[in-house]
Parts: sequence; structure tokens; C-alpha cells
Amino acid sequence: MQITPIAMEDASFTYRLGTDCAEDVVARLAALGASSYLVVADTTVAELYGLDLTARIDKEAGPAHLLTHEVGEVHKGLATVAALAEQALGRGADRRAVVVALGGGVTGNIAGLLASLLFRGIRLVHVPTTVVAMLDSVLSLKQAVNASFGKNLIGTFYQPVEVLADTAMLRTLPPREIRSGMGEVVKNALAIRPSMLDRLAGALRPDTRYDDDTLRWIISESLAAKADVTRDDKHERRSGLVLEYGHTAGHAIEHASRGEVAHGAGVAIGMTIAAEVSRRLGHAGADLVALHRELVAAAGVEPAVPDHVDTALVKNWLAYDNKRGYLDNAPGHTPMVLLSAPGRVLHTGVMPLVPVPLALLEEVVDESAARGPARGGTAEPAAAYAGPPAAGHLP
Repeated sequence: MQITPIAMEDASFTYRLGTDCAEDVVARLAALGASSYLVVADTTVAELYGLDLTARIDKEAGPAHLLTHEVGEVHKGLATVAALAEQALGRGADRRAVVVALGGGVTGNIAGLLASLLFRGIRLVHVPTTVVAMLDSVLSLKQAVNASFGKNLIGTFYQPVEVLADTAMLRTLPPREIRSGMGEVVKNALAIRPSMLDRLAGALRPDTRYDDDTLRWIISESLAAKADVTRDDKHERRSGLVLEYGHTAGHAIEHASRGEVAHGAGVAIGMTIAAEVSRRLGHAGADLVALHRELVAAAGVEPAVPDHVDTALVKNWLAYDNKRGYLDNAPGHTPMVLLSAPGRVLHTGVMPLVPVPLALLEEVVDESAARGPARGGTAEPAAAYAGPPAAGHLP
């Protein structure tokens, strides 16, 4: 497995990336010498990979228990964490146990928060099974679940001891989830690592047919991008806020859709909205907006708010964005990450945020929704749209 050291201020862990490396994953877990291994997975991933991984761990490393939760963003809440904690304690978990987060971003956050709370903190290992998780969510120390007011509003910061990624696990992902991951890749390239753009533009596939070499390159580049902005900001409260690019509108779209819009797809659409906001504020040109829409469409996501998403709900949740409080905003404004060009982030003082009038943001959201093909707009062809099927791996 390719080894990448991850360092964020005083926090550090190892990221190991390979293909068809299940034996290496089990060997790394065995090296931790845990009293027991708590494998947390949603019900779909449990069937695909959880039962086998748990059996391998139990045979090679020590007692292993598979703890499951229901599939989907709607189950990413404190009730799920509490239920898993009861299961773990009922299986005899103690302070030397290890939580193994097997799944995508939802499971990673649920299991990460669980690990941080059990006995006030036990060891956590991420075994990501989606593109978003492999190149984005497991590289953050943020462990959070949703509230009725918005996404990721209840949580803490907690680091894993290791990340063990096997691209073979991406082979069972439906196209929707691959496209979601590529939305985050486009974000990394536009906001942080524009050196990726030329090769990425040629590598993106709306049909989601990526070979393992391309996936490993995409993941490695995304590791480097994230390291650039979190090395001196482990809590993502200064330079690391750049990773929130596209998330203000993206989270609102995702939340309003009740999970029908995958996270990375929401972020991708949110970036096109952010680019248009930047243009209207006089910070960017039409060429930046066009570049956003071209890359998002090439990743397989329709660059417009889907017609099945209620824009009234989107606009409601814009006001609950998790970046509130970083700036002293005037009434009726919200902080956003904006670009003037690829890799050029706008700042207010030292903060990579700009106060944006909510009325303007809401106007751009409405116009983005009107661009969708179902509404007769002029967006790119509907064939690029990921659609709203159920999240997760193919059974």
C-alpha cells in the first residue's frame, strides 16, 4: 500500500492506499493489538464488505463485532450514535477497543463521533468505501452528525490512528456516488490545486468509468490539496475553511433534498452558485463561471439545482450554514468561500471568507434552479445529471 503521512499541527496519522489489499488492511488492524474491533457499517456495506472484514479480523487480529446502522443521510443523527454506543457496550467494548469506520462519509462521521465519545475517546481507524470518503471526509478531524436545523451541527474534532483505503471497494459504487466524489475532486482543483485542472479535465468521465490508476492519482492529488490547507489548521477554522468551497449552497441543497442529492453533487452545484455570486459581486469574470459549469458537467453532475429540490427549503437552510460566526457580518449577510480565479481565494482580513448578501445568494439559487432542463432552462444536457436514486453501494 502507498503510504502518505498526514500532519495537521500536532495531529498526525498515516494514510495507506492500495488496490485489492484486504489482507494488508487486516494486518494493519491486527498490529493495533486491540481488545476488540467494533466494525461500524451501514446495512448495505455490511453485506458487501462488513461481514467478510469482520470475520477476517476475528480470525487474524482478535474479537470483532459488526455494528450496523440504516443507510442514508437521514440516519446521521445523535440517535444513531447512541444506538451504536449501546451495541458496542453490550458487546463488551472497553478502553482498548478500536472503532473501524467501514463506509462512506455518513458512516465515517457517525463512527468517528462514536469513537470520540466511548470512554471519552478510543482509537479510530477509517476504512473508506466511497470516493468522497477516500479523498475528503476521512482527511478531516471533524466528526459530526446532523440536527433538524442543518448538516454537521453537532460534533467534535477527533483524529484517526490510521486510514486504510482499498480502491477495489469502489467497484460496487453506483454512478451517483462516483459522481459525488468527483464533485469534491473538482472543488480541490478549483479552490486549492489548480495544477490539477488540465489533467483532471481530460480524466473526468460523466459515465464514471475510471480505472484504478486514475483513481489513485485523483486520491493522491486530493490528499496533497487538503494537506496544503490543513497542515497549520487542524480544526479548519482559518486556511482550512477553503475546503468549505461550494458547501454553503451545497449543504443547503443536500439537506433540502433529504439525501436525494449526494454530498459531492450538492457541493458541485454549490460551487457553480458560488462562482456566479463572485461574478455578480465583481470579483470574477464569466470565464470562471463557465469553467465551473464545464468541469461539473464533465464530472457527470447537472450544474443546476435539481427540479425535485424545493428552493424554499434551500433558502431556509442557507441561513444556518456552519460558517456563521467567523465574520462580523452585517444583518442579512452570510460568510462564503469565493474565488476570483482558480486557486485564488478571496479573504476578509486573514479569513478566506467574504460576507455575501443573503438576498443575492437566494436570487442566484432561484436562477440556478430555473436553469434545470426539467424547467426548460439552458443547462447542459440532462444525461449528465446524477439523479436521485438511493445512496450507497450497489447491493
